[in-house]
Amino acid sequence: MSRPEVVAPPARRVRYGVLAGALLTLELVAGVQSVLLSTVVPVVAQDLDAHEYYGVIVGSAQVAMFLTMPLGPALLQRFRVDRVLLHLTTLAVVGGVASALAPSIGVFVLGRAASGLASGALATVSLAAIVTVLPPAWRRGVLAGYNVMWVAISLVGPLYAGWVTAALSWRWALVLYLPLLVVARLVVARQLSGRMRPEGERQPLGLGSAVVLAAGVALLSVVGLRGLPAGWAVAAGVGGAAVALVAARRLLPPGTLRARPGRPAAVATFALVCAAYFGASGIVAVVVHDLLGGTTRDVVLVLGASALGWAVAGLGVSRWPASLPGGYVRRSTFGGLLLAVGVLVVAAAVLADPAAPRVGMALAGWAASGVGIGLVYLETLNRVVEEPREADGISVPQAAAAVVIAESVATAVTQTLGAASVGRGVAGDGGQAAAVAVLVGAAVLALAVLPGARRAVRGPAS
Repeated sequence: MSRPEVVAPPARRVRYGVLAGALLTLELVAGVQSVLLSTVVPVVAQDLDAHEYYGVIVGSAQVAMFLTMPLGPALLQRFRVDRVLLHLTTLAVVGGVASALAPSIGVFVLGRAASGLASGALATVSLAAIVTVLPPAWRRGVLAGYNVMWVAISLVGPLYAGWVTAALSWRWALVLYLPLLVVARLVVARQLSGRMRPEGERQPLGLGSAVVLAAGVALLSVVGLRGLPAGWAVAAGVGGAAVALVAARRLLPPGTLRARPGRPAAVATFALVCAAYFGASGIVAVVVHDLLGGTTRDVVLVLGASALGWAVAGLGVSRWPASLPGGYVRRSTFGGLLLAVGVLVVAAAVLADPAAPRVGMALAGWAASGVGIGLVYLETLNRVVEEPREADGISVPQAAAAVVIAESVATAVTQTLGAASVGRGVAGDGGQAAAVAVLVGAAVLALAVLPGARRAVRGPAS
């Protein structure tokens, strides 16, 4: 991945503390936004009579994000950084307001797509600011602060989403946080000026690959549409997943899809754990609200418990990382098992008798899943980006790019397909079978982490 450099005019000096604080605030806002969207999706579908559009709602932002991710470096090379930030922030605000005012699901999806277009390119600016502008000590502090920030997100995000939705409506929830986003972006824009010029390696996610990925996710998003015959829906699901995997194979390090021992297997393991957790997370709110008859408050509690479990487990992992390969394998094995069991408990809640405490079962299961991914996620990420003693032909920028691409593709494919499948069932006065199938599939992916972790600690020669 190319490493952009910020060229700032000598008249303005970057205030590292202010920039670091603004970047951490943006991480908080992004996390709250993620929790918010997961919380309000079933309420939006109910108000706009759009259950079959769950897949389109989830996939629209992903499709737009893939299309603009490779455009970020080009924009930063041609235009001033502060202007790029301000224009993209305006687009994100317009998208959020459009979704909040949407009289129909079509307008809501267009707003989501506009926000996705902005977020794809904005991700480049935030990464560049952390990597190239902040000195090493500040950079380490910001990255460590991201872990702490997710503890705050796990508490603030659900409370904000639940309280505003219950007291006002989901429409207000989509816009009340936007002033904080604008202020943080303005602060970053004031600290960053000049242009960025690409240096080093070519960015792996080119426009052609981005279009292929976007096309694959778009195919997956239409699976839930009731107007599409069942046979065509299955074909769209299989075709979309195949297209996305073909693109991923071109973008990820050689041997990733075969889990070749060493870092390719670590990338594959990272993709598996992301696919398992985020694939299930795409339907948890729908399960609690639509299938278990829970309230918005119940959705908030279930999502918040998992986020808190992940944040606390992640803090523990960052404080006491596994220093030896055996420790990594044992921790990943336990985390993968816990993630699989937690997802299966949520599936059991769907199948349980309505008289049983089904929402409580889902709460316990999804909280356990959050702890499970918290134990695996950061450890495996470190396993990918740290250079091994024996050279394997993967540079540090390539490893960093592989992490971003693996998580993005795995999340987009499983989350969109899962939401579309369950949405199709709910729109047909069902959904239980589809939800159980998605959750069992997520558990299988989580169990695949176990052999993947063992292969990740083996050297390429073995």
